[in-house]
Amino acid sequence: MDSPVDAIQSAVRAVTRYWAKQRKAEERNRNARLYRRRRLMRSERVTIREVAFDVMGEAYAVASGPQRLPVKPRQIMYVARPEILRRTGNLTLDDVYFTQTLLVDYMEEYDCSDWDIIWDARGHFFEPHTGREVALGTLEVRQYLGLRPSFDPPKLTLAFPTTGPENRYRNVLFIEKEGFHPILQAARLQNRFDIGLMSTKGMSVTAARRLIDKLIARGVERIFVLHDFDISGFSIFGTLGTNSRRYTFDNPVHVVDIGLRLPDVLKIGLQSEPVPVEHVIKWRKRTATLRRHGAMPDEIDFLRAARVELNAMTSPQLIDFIETKFAQHGVAKLVPENEILSQQARRVIKQRLIDDAITKIVDELIKKAELAPLPKNLRKLVQQTLKDRPELSWDEAITGIL
Repeated sequence: MDSPVDAIQSAVRAVTRYWAKQRKAEERNRNARLYRRRRLMRSERVTIREVAFDVMGEAYAVASGPQRLPVKPRQIMYVARPEILRRTGNLTLDDVYFTQTLLVDYMEEYDCSDWDIIWDARGHFFEPHTGREVALGTLEVRQYLGLRPSFDPPKLTLAFPTTGPENRYRNVLFIEKEGFHPILQAARLQNRFDIGLMSTKGMSVTAARRLIDKLIARGVERIFVLHDFDISGFSIFGTLGTNSRRYTFDNPVHVVDIGLRLPDVLKIGLQSEPVPVEHVIKWRKRTATLRRHGAMPDEIDFLRAARVELNAMTSPQLIDFIETKFAQHGVAKLVPENEILSQQARRVIKQRLIDDAITKIVDELIKKAELAPLPKNLRKLVQQTLKDRPELSWDEAITGIL
């Protein structure tokens, strides 16, 4: 049996346990003691969302700086986090909750369209013929669309200079998985059909939607969607061209579902795999999702117990499958207007004449270049140029000097 002293000590510890926990938190963050009363009196406690919305504007301004530079979502979180923890009395802040929910909700509610947020790339876009690859991130897509300095023209001298779909492609193939590009590249599928290729890690991200929207405004006609035969695949197809919390389309999107669908699975004889148990438990809600995105009754019955991945196809099967779908939808080579054809023909003639002329005098030009006098104080000129314009490299400085 405990002594009276032990009993008293146990009672005191039980009563002061919550207070002691708060005191330890205060030792880690002295500012928290100002909010001890609010922490202990739950009715007065402010929420993370309330404080986040209160400090979000200032946090963005600090992260962006006086120059209004682009910022990443986590940079805003790091600026806002100390104040959020101080005012709520919490010890931690879930960065995913902040960047994916609180920040997005705030930007929608307060119309932060002028905020320059850099969302991470979660996919890639590939042009046909040019070899141009664009990561599906905020800055990369912005550069590709010409909102920032555009990419250099294609390296091939005789190629018609393009950046974007004009005179290059008018259809895009969207694949819900990354990693298929080397297969399509080996089969030269993009070049043979003049089609852009977009791939993402699952659901489409804001950068992908923005790119699709702007490409449509510049002449792209259809977005062909290739996806797994499962609930996620139907959702990816069904939501690709629709408005979301983060992005509202300016242009109508013509999205074409090319599979996988159940007839494709049965025709090719693809292997299926069972779905998790929790998938079946939530089946009523998932059924509604499938119906909303165009699944047929027999497909819904199949997906209740199994799913089929694109990876179940061999590489030849995948190429044959896409080619068959393109043929069904009349995907054809792009031939520009006569004016563009004439411009390109003149460019080819001009370039060949220049090449012929240079070939005849190239040896003489090389000798002249070797004998041309250089500034005696070249090093000092380079150093002075770099001092005046530190953003240049030394070889760029020489080019400017000469």
